[in-house]
Amino acid sequence: MTETVERQAYFTARPLALVIGCGDLGMGTARALGKDHPLLIVDIDADRLGRAIEALRNEGYTAAGHRCDIADPLQTQALGLALARWPGVRVLAHVAAVGSAVKDWRRMMAVDLIGPHLIAAAVQPHMVRGGAAVFVGSLAAYLPPRDPRIDALLDEPLKPGFLDAMTAVLGTEPGWVQPYSHAKLGVIRLAEKLAIAWGAAEVRALSISPGMINSTMARAQGATLPSHKGDGGEVSRHEKAREIPLGREGTVLEVAAVLAFLASDAASFLNGIDIVIDGGHRAAWRARGVIER
Repeated sequence: MTETVERQAYFTARPLALVIGCGDLGMGTARALGKDHPLLIVDIDADRLGRAIEALRNEGYTAAGHRCDIADPLQTQALGLALARWPGVRVLAHVAAVGSAVKDWRRMMAVDLIGPHLIAAAVQPHMVRGGAAVFVGSLAAYLPPRDPRIDALLDEPLKPGFLDAMTAVLGTEPGWVQPYSHAKLGVIRLAEKLAIAWGAAEVRALSISPGMINSTMARAQGATLPSHKGDGGEVSRHEKAREIPLGREGTVLEVAAVLAFLASDAASFLNGIDIVIDGGHRAAWRARGVIER
């Protein structure tokens, strides 16, 4: 009787697709990228990470996990050291973020803005020629009015006293909407800077900004979302979806597909730009004069 010999696919020895975060979009991204790359998934929640890796392996993906609090400099440095054991990173997909559920704007800024800067610093030495980093911003990043003082702070969130400096410029301890918007603006600006800094090594950096997406994180914000009509009020998700020219929310699959395209060789001359995935929501805001970005 002939025994079946299990063989690994040839691409499992290639440089990694490193996915930061294993929520809805993280898993959608992992499945899109895992067709062509071995996966290393990073998340702060060890139990959730374990379940994610088991699910991916059961589906036939080559996947490993690494627990890391991306807002902790020591833990991101440890991730960088761990990456030295792999044959480099071909794709960095930075998906992890937190929203209003955190109820602490400083923690939100730490995860959503400081974290991407720390991850970029840890991963940069391991990016291979032809690699791409894609950071997930948000349509919310287009809401803040232009302010050179805030832009300057967002560009250097690792400087001591960053959060206190943000409070001083804003004039008060903010709620969650304003910091989230500023954090995601900072992520877009980070991708632009990295596109220049990493370009000589033939490594690209981009960002994507999803609009209203039907995801666990979006649903967890509650029945209402802040109105962006300038009156400070709130509207239901369904009402807000009617602002979108396509008349609906997007899906995780639609966002993951764009991210995977940007990370692929088919997008090899795209660099330093933000792709808004919003069904035309930003265009509608601009037409109404709601935003200036």
